[in-house]
Amino acid sequence: MYKTISFLVIFTVFALHAQGIDERVLLRAVLDNSGLKNVTVTDIAEFEEGRLVKLNLTNREVSKDGLTEFPAGLTQFTALRELNLRNNSIKSLPEDIGNLTELADLNLANNKMGSIPAAFGNLTNLKKLDIRYCGLSDLPAEFGKLKALETLQMWGNEFTALPACVTELTALREIYLKSNQLASLPAGITKMHTLSYIDVNLNRLCKLTPEVEAWLRAKDRRYREFQNCQ
Repeated sequence: MYKTISFLVIFTVFALHAQGIDERVLLRAVLDNSGLKNVTVTDIAEFEEGRLVKLNLTNREVSKDGLTEFPAGLTQFTALRELNLRNNSIKSLPEDIGNLTELADLNLANNKMGSIPAAFGNLTNLKKLDIRYCGLSDLPAEFGKLKALETLQMWGNEFTALPACVTELTALREIYLKSNQLASLPAGITKMHTLSYIDVNLNRLCKLTPEVEAWLRAKDRRYREFQNCQ
């Protein structure tokens, strides 16, 4: 039943887009379908010339799960530049999240996704990404296409090795990897010349290759003191 309703919402939003309907009206329909009927559009969204550019759907009621599904129809708002879905219980991301090609700032922290779709690689304008505490243990190879990404927050996931695709992020300046299960870092990380800050505390980086060891000590000479090396 939910999938049928979601399909109808997506179809309706797409059809109304084609008619040039103000996106405030479309967003209201998406919110209602997601169980957010008491949420006021003006409190959570910003528009420019009738197009949705910023949306904050952070769950502020920590005692509740918040959204359990990515809002159906949301990927039709292709002018979105900032999207915040922090502190919800979203279980998966739709493949068509790749439609949101104008996104520059995406916050998915504290959800239950467990994985990221390959279409994520289409978000080539993304500069800041927060995927802390999402139950992630791997990333798709397409993640390496995020050539504009400057800040990547990945604390509190389940990575045992940093995916090699991360070393392809040629604009990355900061990466936060605290509280994973990392036992190794790819050799390619030493070639990330734009990377100025890395946080690897509370991992298992105890037996690195000499090359990676030297590189990491140059970034944080005390990193070894905060590893779980028992």
